[in-house]
Amino acid sequence: MGPERIFFQLVMAGGGKVGVVIFFSISAWFFLDKEQTIKSNLKRVWIMERELLFWSLILVTFYLVFDRADLSMKLMVKSVMSLSMGVWWYATAYAIFLALLPFLAKGLKALGREYHLALAATVLVIWGLTSFIPGMIGINDGFFGFIYLFILISAYKWYMEPFTTRQVWLMIGTGLVFPVVHLRLHNIVAARARHRDNATSK
Repeated sequence: MGPERIFFQLVMAGGGKVGVVIFFSISAWFFLDKEQTIKSNLKRVWIMERELLFWSLILVTFYLVFDRADLSMKLMVKSVMSLSMGVWWYATAYAIFLALLPFLAKGLKALGREYHLALAATVLVIWGLTSFIPGMIGINDGFFGFIYLFILISAYKWYMEPFTTRQVWLMIGTGLVFPVVHLRLHNIVAARARHRDNATSK
């Protein structure tokens, strides 16, 4: 419950997820500048497949030379098709998103301003605000998370006025407060559950 735990969970443990969101948001922002086609996005996926195959084979070779004990036959087979077999969750989720992007972009555009903003508000409540309440439904890492972000980013870019500097700082402050409150609530719920389990076992 101390500040060290909060620092570790917010800054150290969450750094990777924050980086993923930032990287994906930048990509999604520029995807919205031009029309997405099935051919161009499948080409992106194919390029990713070849790049990941190269690095997978490099890593397999490294393990064969320096750490053969940790290299199983199953991992070797998966490394040949790393994108399809989900060796790295981000790459696989991103590839699925790219394959669906032309349809998703056209579908969101067809919704129009009113329904798109309503959809953005709905998913923000369902997967955004309620995720800070322990025990509530959340959204798992993966391409559903990317679709969620794309809905929000496209709604902002297509239909909303740019945020002012004051609004940006307000959102940053709110974004820092919410996780702290969430961690406090989560730790309280977990502590009570442990106390209840210990009382039951006695």
